[in-house]
Amino acid sequence: MSSRPDRCTAATLAELGARYARVRAGVDVGFADAGTSRHIRTAHGGVWMTVEADASAREAAASALDPKTVLALGSCGELPFEDHQFEVVLLGHAMLDGSRPRMETLVREAHRVLQGGGCLVFTVEESSDGRGWTARAVYELLRDGFDMVGLRRPAWWRFGTAGRTLTVCAARKTWRNRGMPIVGAAMPVSSAMLSPRERAKA
Repeated sequence: MSSRPDRCTAATLAELGARYARVRAGVDVGFADAGTSRHIRTAHGGVWMTVEADASAREAAASALDPKTVLALGSCGELPFEDHQFEVVLLGHAMLDGSRPRMETLVREAHRVLQGGGCLVFTVEESSDGRGWTARAVYELLRDGFDMVGLRRPAWWRFGTAGRTLTVCAARKTWRNRGMPIVGAAMPVSSAMLSPRERAKA
């Protein structure tokens, strides 16, 4: 178990601590560190589940924690829970380094398992020299199902670019696909304003 979390994990834990003294039910995904999961459970109480994609990390967490609370992430990013189970979902930063479809699945899954008004919290490397994330890219990833209620950079971020992070707290809202079709000659404006589901009914 690690005694010193990396800066992305530390920023996520700080954001969680700033917003929640106690959590009724939460899940941490992909931290690959049983020490971090244990810290979360001790500091915030409530019922916590841990989900790992990597088999070795899952085995290590299961041996250090209650094995019944450590589960496997689906191959495409599916979370092994029923709908609306958790108040908080925490994502390890490695979870947002995969392919775009996998990341979108993971965000949609976080939305599915969160209760109304529940929060998704994570930290990513901020873009530097074309690598990492921009605030806009994070917004684009989350906009269909979440409102960003917190976006933090390190206190020293104005003094340099190396090692900057973005810590995001996003509140669950009703899922809505914001991708609007382009209005053409074959589609009146009234149809373009409908959601894809409503257009299918029309």
